[in-house]
Amino acid sequence: MAQTSLLQGKQFYCREWVFHKLQHCLQEKANCSSSAANKPSLVANSGNNTGVVSGKGAAWGVLLVGGPGSGKTALCTELLWPSSPANLQRGLHRQALAFHFCRAQDSDTLCVGGFIRGLVTQICRSGLIQGYEDKLRDPAIQSLLQPGECERNPAEAFKRCILLPLLGMKPPQQSLFLLVDSVDEGCNVSEGEQTSTSLSGTIAELLAGHFEFFPPWLLLLCSARKQSKAVTKMFTGEYRAQDVFVTCICN
Repeated sequence: MAQTSLLQGKQFYCREWVFHKLQHCLQEKANCSSSAANKPSLVANSGNNTGVVSGKGAAWGVLLVGGPGSGKTALCTELLWPSSPANLQRGLHRQALAFHFCRAQDSDTLCVGGFIRGLVTQICRSGLIQGYEDKLRDPAIQSLLQPGECERNPAEAFKRCILLPLLGMKPPQQSLFLLVDSVDEGCNVSEGEQTSTSLSGTIAELLAGHFEFFPPWLLLLCSARKQSKAVTKMFTGEYRAQDVFVTCICN
């Protein structure tokens, strides 16, 4: 399965501050969802340095950055499958709507069409969004999810099969998150420009290009290597009126 982590079941240690920051961000998401006029103040933590990032609107997310081997995937795995019964992440994992782990060695995990179909399956199985499955019965939506068609037109499939149906749903009682680990995998960087390894684009391009369609109660949480400047800039380089990403640096 493209959505699994190779580190699942491994013991996790330290980095408790990250889970506290994520809890704070999820709470801010809940506040934004309850009031469209609310402007969140977000805490960005880089080691021992803490700053405040203010943004307008409710469309913002979290980007976890660090060098190779710094523990990004381990942290994402612990968030979804907690190994410690008493820590904060035991509660946070219940707010996971869907997740995806990209791996350079597994081309299936980099396929945009497979990414979309995997998210749809997880959202249906989660039971967290009532009525979502009913939206998928539309023949037009079903056709977009077919293998081949989804790869040919991933942007349309992502919007019409995931984002727009979620926007039309009654907000859940608590904010939820969508986790994408190693979002920079599958992207080649040449002479400072990001290029795709697939005819249908990359998962990073898909997420960054449609972030304005995310419902206000859904937090996008991604991880990437700090060396992948072209990809991380896609999420943090332009602070539009409603788009702000909190960056947690994991060194």
